[in-house]
Amino acid sequence: MTNRASPAPTTDRNTDQLAPRPEPISITFVTSSGCHFCSDARALLDELDSRFTLDISEIDLASAKGMGIVRRWRVPFPPVVLIEGRYHAHGRISARKLTKALTELAEKAQG
Repeated sequence: MTNRASPAPTTDRNTDQLAPRPEPISITFVTSSGCHFCSDARALLDELDSRFTLDISEIDLASAKGMGIVRRWRVPFPPVVLIEGRYHAHGRISARKLTKALTELAEKAQG
């Protein structure tokens, strides 16, 4: 399992002062070796991690935790992406839909 969070502060564009980063958005990413959709999803998550504050937990599908997630959400194949513990998508992950979901969460957190 891999956990990553982006700890660096951001700069407020209006004042050029350092502003506190919002709380990281929790992403659970269930993956399997040899899964090309998983590789594509990982690249997308890495790209989005540069735009959002993400805490990405990567879980192997074959692990007990991975199998539990698959059973709970009745997912037929990997990858699986959960946002804040809720099902978002599986299989071919849509960059547009994932970006939209993360944008909405980030805006909600900022009030």
